[in-house]
Amino acid sequence: MRHDQIHDETSYARVDMAAVWPASAHVAPVPLPEAGPAEERQAFVPTPAAPDVPAAVGGLIACSYFGLLAAFTLATVGSLESILAIVVCVFFMLTFFTVPRLFFGVEPKTGRRPTFDRFMREGMDTYNGRCGGRDALIQMLIVPVLLTLGVIAIGIVAV
Repeated sequence: MRHDQIHDETSYARVDMAAVWPASAHVAPVPLPEAGPAEERQAFVPTPAAPDVPAAVGGLIACSYFGLLAAFTLATVGSLESILAIVVCVFFMLTFFTVPRLFFGVEPKTGRRPTFDRFMREGMDTYNGRCGGRDALIQMLIVPVLLTLGVIAIGIVAV
């Protein structure tokens, strides 16, 4: 193994970097790209974030996470200390779902988003290839739905 060889100084040649590195070697700065006049430059246009995902899928994801928060609220309703945690969670969840909504609002309207039925039939493109609609929806919803069921089970056991 290499870690055994490192302890044996005779198994490799030591190199003094200060002795072999030239003192006058400097890294040249990266040249700036040539920019044309303002008329020739194109305006920045954001690209569509998820052109093959309907808005209904985002609504399902938001509903599943708010359902999780509702399950946490019901499971800890007897504790006054949990109210602060629930309020903080509500604030963060509203933030986490508002920011993507704002991003979707400024993206160019290159066409209509697919309907939910079309999404379920045709699926969506992912980094690893094409994914069926049912499979993509399961991947998006499995964590919040199973967490919600787990929290409900914990709440039932705690009662």
